[in-house]
Amino acid sequence: MLASLGVVILYIGSLVELLDISVACIASFIILFCVAELGYACSFSVYAVISILSFLILPNKWVAAYFAFFFGIMPITKKIYEKTGKIISWILKLLTFNAELFAFYFIFSALDFFEKTEFIGIMLIAALIMLNIVFVLVDIVYGRFRAIYDVRFRHRIRKFLK
Repeated sequence: MLASLGVVILYIGSLVELLDISVACIASFIILFCVAELGYACSFSVYAVISILSFLILPNKWVAAYFAFFFGIMPITKKIYEKTGKIISWILKLLTFNAELFAFYFIFSALDFFEKTEFIGIMLIAALIMLNIVFVLVDIVYGRFRAIYDVRFRHRIRKFLK
């Protein structure tokens, strides 16, 4: 049920190209909920199902790629890494994100999805800086939403999950 909701959210974003990254981020809140209530195994299963179905169904594959490479796995790794302490968790999260970013770039550039321009080096550095800033902001938003969920809504939703 949660996976189908995630695919529907991503499908809406694939129809409107301006919403592709933001919809991938919004769909990842489903994974954040799964981590909080259902555990890592269920969260990873929901992440995998949403990612696979999105690549198969969505007309705009970029939305599926943003979710699969970055936003879908982020709530799971966030929860795991935050058990190590504040500074180490930030280092691990940034290293993981940048590894995902480089994998994303090399896979999709090998498939010729990116245009070759003379300013590619400058654009890559600017994109790397901006995406790391966005990553930090999204991580902070995840933490705030998780705190709000724990305080205001968790006791209400737990009644329905039993």
